[in-house]
Parts: sequence; structure tokens; C-alpha cells
Amino acid sequence: MNQTTPKFRRLAGACLLAALCGTASMPATVSAQDIEPALTAEEISMVQWLAAEEAAMLSLMERLSNLNSGSLNKSGIDAMADIFGSELRALGFATSRLPGDVIEMPSCPGSEYTVDLADHLLAVHSGTGPRLLLMGHLDTVFPPDSPFQQFSRDGDTMYGPGVSDMKSGLIIMLYALKALAASGYLDDKAITVLLNSDEEMGSLSSRKYLEAQAAEHDFGLVYESSGNNSMVRQRKGLGQARFVVHGKAAHAGGAHEQGRSAIKELAYKVVEIEKLTDYESGVTVNVGVISGGEARNTIAPCAEALVDLRYPEPQQGLDAVAAFESIFDSVYSYAVNSGELSTESWTNLHRPPKIPTPESDALLEKTIAVGRLLGQELGVTDSGGGTDGSLTQAAGLPTLDSLGAAGTGAHSDREQARISSLVERAQLSAVLIARLAAQAEN
Repeated sequence: MNQTTPKFRRLAGACLLAALCGTASMPATVSAQDIEPALTAEEISMVQWLAAEEAAMLSLMERLSNLNSGSLNKSGIDAMADIFGSELRALGFATSRLPGDVIEMPSCPGSEYTVDLADHLLAVHSGTGPRLLLMGHLDTVFPPDSPFQQFSRDGDTMYGPGVSDMKSGLIIMLYALKALAASGYLDDKAITVLLNSDEEMGSLSSRKYLEAQAAEHDFGLVYESSGNNSMVRQRKGLGQARFVVHGKAAHAGGAHEQGRSAIKELAYKVVEIEKLTDYESGVTVNVGVISGGEARNTIAPCAEALVDLRYPEPQQGLDAVAAFESIFDSVYSYAVNSGELSTESWTNLHRPPKIPTPESDALLEKTIAVGRLLGQELGVTDSGGGTDGSLTQAAGLPTLDSLGAAGTGAHSDREQARISSLVERAQLSAVLIARLAAQAEN
């Protein structure tokens, strides 16, 4: 960690949430004004400017939601990056692209699994004082052939890919910066924006960039959804595995005993992997995709599966990987293994747990206090879902990761968000950024 940065990481003020800070003797109710001064005239002007921008924000939301940017749709993600690159350059940011990667994983013949990831967008605004890293992802989980492709609205609710996760968050980030620029707050502030292409894939390519930027900044802000108006304090770690069982093909009727079924062996391995779920410890494992075989009447020569892992503590992730490897190295389906069954595997702990620190709790409390000044009552929650905030927090950067729209139903055709939260969260973010960027050295 850059040793010049921690001087800006001490946020002054009383602890708003006694349960977070371990100060049980603190009064149950603390007004926002007790830890955050009232809005200034300049901040009120920003808030009013944003109040008039809902139509523009919603128009951009519809445009982006209708633009497919599934994680493997490079042209769609590039188009997203072009839009935000142009907008950020207009605000005085210098932009560049960070190369994506091609990641090859084991697979059965004929089902080659190669992940070709689009480039990432980096935008830098030079300035002095505390350095802020703003993060978001350009991709969604919906491929171009998904039936869920179109934006729609009903009253104050909008539906469509990314309206919650997290194209709305990108719009909130952008309009907060526009408000700061309109007020003159942005002129000499050190703010970096990193928009990656592969968050929904586990940030397999962008992780190195996120961790490098974390070392150079003082505060991290991620624009994932705020769900039911709540800020996420901590998150589980995430891992993934892909394994391929190779067997021996044979005629299912005339030579059944000569075959070694990869599907049969995979089924045994799936059961062993699923046994690793332990609700008491918080570890969950899910075999989410399986495939294999060639024909009904052929002993399957190959089968493959994708595995999802969630874990609260770092050691639990390491232990799970060790358990995976033991399962992959074992043969369960035949009493004697003559070498005709083997398993290839790829594992990756792509998200460490997001473990709260005094600095991140102070950032969370400041955000809630600013929200109260704006009439926004925000709760606090934990989550089993991962974000890039887990990476930057683990790298030592105090990170808040739920500044996006109030939305639900992510990763499904029920994805929706509250339209009025676009302006609300942009107002919250604009004031928060202004105050963080102006924070004096302690």
C-alpha cells in the first residue's frame, strides 16, 4: 500500500451506527448534523441542478439498457465504453483503454471454453488532495440471444437489463460528476474512474488494474445497486471452478462394461462438491452448469461442470479449493481406476471477502449521514454477492460499494429499479464526493 495515502483515510466524526463501531453506550439516535455539517449553498445548488436532470438520466438509461453488453459481447461493451469515454472527456478526464485478456479453461472436445474479454476504460482527472477511485462495470449477465433485452417503465419503476446491475449506477456516477463540474467542485480534484468489462465474469482480467489503482487512492466508491435503500457493509468472498472429467466411450448395449462413463463420475463428484455447503459456517457451493456425453447409446467419454463458491472468511476459500482438488483427484464411480478416468480443473478465488475496517465503517457512516441531510434514510446490510469493492477493500482501500440505484431482481428477467432513485443517489454521490475530495489532512 502506498504509504502516502493513509493520512486522508481518517474520517472525523461521531459513530452513527453503534453496532458497527462497538460503542454500545452511544445514544440510539444521532442526527446527521452531529457528524456532518448542513448543506452549503454550493451543495444545495448541485442538488437542485440534479433534480432537473431526471429526464436526461432516464433517456440515457433507456439507451444503455437497450444496448446489449453481455460479458462476452465485446462490441456491445466497446460501445458502452465509447459512450462513457466521450462523456468523461467532456468533463476534463483523460481516458485510455486497459487491455482485456483471453482466458482458456479446460473443456470437452467440441465445447471449447475460451473467455475473450473486452478492454476496460480508465479515466483520470488530475488534481490535489484526497484521491478518489470511482468504479463500475460495463457488462451484464445477459448475452445477445437472451430474451430479456428491452427497457420499459411503469410509473416510477423501470425494467430492463442493467437498470439495477448496474448501468443505472454508471449513470448516477456520471451525473454526480456532471453536477460537480457544473458547480466548479471538479476543477482541481483528483478523481479516477475505472469501468471494467468483466465484473460479471469475476473480474478475471481487470483485477490487476483494480488492485493497482487501489494502492494509489484514498477512498473507493462502487456504484452497485443500493437494493432496498441499503448500504452493504460486508460481503462474502467468491470463487469459481470448472472441471472436466475424461472417460472412455463404448457402445451402451454391446460393450457397456468396456466403457468408463464421464457423466457417472461427474455425478459422484457433484454430490461430493455439494456436500461442502455448510450454512452454519456460511460456506455455500453450487454446481450451476453441467454438460457432457455424445449420444443416448454411447458411454459418455467427457463431461464438464461449473461451480460457484461463497465464503465469509479467507481461510474458508483456501480450504474449499483444497477440498475441490481432492475431489477432482479421486475416482468415485469405479472400484478400480485403470487410468481410463481423469479430471482436468481450473479454480479461481476471484473475490476475497469484504471485511469491514474502522476506515470503511467511517466512510459508510459518513455516507448515511449525508443521505440524511438529503432526506434519504439508508439502511445497512450484508451480502453474499460480490463486487469489485471486495478487491479494493482487500487491497487496503476503504471502499463503499452500493451507491447505485434502488433496485431488485438482478441477473433475472425481473430486474427492476426505482426511477426516482437515479436523482436521489446522484445527489448523495455528488455531495459525498465533494466532501471527501475537500477533506483536509489530519
